[in-house]
Order: sequence, then structure tokens, then C-alpha cells
Amino acid sequence: MRCLACGGEMILMKAIEDVTMAVPGFERHSYMCPVCYDTEQRLVFNKHAKERDIGAVPLLTAPPTAPATASYPQPVAQGFLQRALARIRGQ
Repeated sequence: MRCLACGGEMILMKAIEDVTMAVPGFERHSYMCPVCYDTEQRLVFNKHAKERDIGAVPLLTAPPTAPATASYPQPVAQGFLQRALARIRGQ
């Protein structure tokens, strides 16, 4: 890989497996130029990387809910407007 600053050949200094990716095989490579000492990092896919052992992810389930009741109680009228509308409706 060539240095973008001076055009010299860069040296691979470090290669770390990237475990944040969902697909195994990605690595973060750190390069350094021996001429100008510029450093760069690249995300590289290594098709020969071994498969990670990712355990089964437990499924989250909602807690059980109570069945709905067939009839709902009518709300009690609180204010003037609610009492007036309740009288109009015949409640």
C-alpha cells in the first residue's frame, strides 16, 4: 500500500479483528510510512479469517398480559362540559 502523503511503501504495523461487525472476517489494519512516518488505518475484509463462535442470542419476549374485559366502565363526568355532554347523551 502506498502512502498518500509521500508515495512511499507503507508497512503494516498492527492487524486487529473487528468484533463490532456482524459478519466475521473484518480487520482493522494500522499502517505506517517509514519515509514520512504518516500513519493510516483501514478496515479490511479477510476472507480467510476463521469463523467466530457467536452464541445463540436469546429472544426477548413480552410479559404475559391479562385478557381484555368485554365491558368497560363509563368514565365519571368531572367538569361542567363533561356533565353537560353526559346529560345530552342521556347518561
